[in-house]
Amino acid sequence: MRKELQVLADFEPFAAETLENPFPFYAALRREAPVFPLEKSGFTLISRYADVCAAAKDTETFSSKLVSVILKEGDDSPVMLAVGPAVPRPVDVLSLADPPTHTRQRMVANKMFTGRQTANLRPTINRMAGELFNEISKSESVEWMEGFARPLPMQLIVEIIGFPSKDAERVTQWARDTLAITTSIHTRESLATHVKSVSALTTYLAKLLTTTKADPGKNILGALALATRGVSEALTDREAVSIILQLLSAGQESTSSLLASAVMMLAKDPALQDELRHDISLIPAFIEEVARLESPFQGNYRVTTRDTELHGIPIAQGTRVMLLWGSANRDEEIYLDADLVDLWRTNLDSHLAFGIGPHHCVGSPIVRLEAQVALEGLLDRSLNVSLANAGQKLPYLRSTFLRSLTSLPLQIDWR
Repeated sequence: MRKELQVLADFEPFAAETLENPFPFYAALRREAPVFPLEKSGFTLISRYADVCAAAKDTETFSSKLVSVILKEGDDSPVMLAVGPAVPRPVDVLSLADPPTHTRQRMVANKMFTGRQTANLRPTINRMAGELFNEISKSESVEWMEGFARPLPMQLIVEIIGFPSKDAERVTQWARDTLAITTSIHTRESLATHVKSVSALTTYLAKLLTTTKADPGKNILGALALATRGVSEALTDREAVSIILQLLSAGQESTSSLLASAVMMLAKDPALQDELRHDISLIPAFIEEVARLESPFQGNYRVTTRDTELHGIPIAQGTRVMLLWGSANRDEEIYLDADLVDLWRTNLDSHLAFGIGPHHCVGSPIVRLEAQVALEGLLDRSLNVSLANAGQKLPYLRSTFLRSLTSLPLQIDWR
């Protein structure tokens, strides 16, 4: 049996070694089985760049109106289950909506994330990052995830949405639980805990939106409140609440994951670290390569609305598929030396880490800006960044959807 076929035959999607390094499996998929049904888990993987792009743009066949959870009971393999009545499900918006509903919602969201508005956030991000650096630089031993990668995006999203400062801590926890619903593998007990948080956050947001309508501020919450007013409102109240929920949960995780991967890669490659420290103009290119190689969201789920096929393989109506951004971003047909960092690629911005087509991530410019500010600050304030335990395996979130370190212990020589 060829090596690629053996990799496919031995594949366990939720094994620790797979979550740590899924890339050999992705490579085997692209070469041998670009459309691959995971029979036990209940969904089909699409892995090649061209196929992923085509499916992402074909919203009539591959619908985004899909919410599922990964559930594990006993020693059985985890399976994907559709979210049922037991899980509170907000109305479908943005990444979980199809045109024309998505188009209407996206027009509102685009107005909140213009290039000028993103650029205007730099002083705020500089301030927040500076405060975090001042705190973690008190010691050479740093837990990067807890000390910086998680707090920065959460502080920013809480502020730009417009939450009262007194509620920031509980909103933060609710948001983490909300994202965990569809990105983690659950027992029935853990699922019940997260469901409780979703319900509490949804109720809180509905009340906050009602209060905000009387006096909309110049923030995302105010913009959404205004969009629900008038005779022909652009959004319903339920849609506005769901948009806040989605921005809050997904917005912070994409940045924290990217920041973790970027710093991990620098800590493992002193030469690359020094190169960026001496020429910070290369940092934006590095961020694109990190996003390509370590895509925060490894893919997105879709459900087929009709019978279709790819590479002669039939895909029945109602099939749950996963468009593998993480595999497409290492497709050898698109990227020369696809597994390596190359700061001078001619197609640096062609990666799919933030999606493609109508569902391209609306907040991706903010994610890039946060990462740039963070890396500039870290490299400017340090002489060297290394892993605290060079031989230790780093732990990843137990998720096939979100690729994120759960901790990143560092040793930093501060200036």
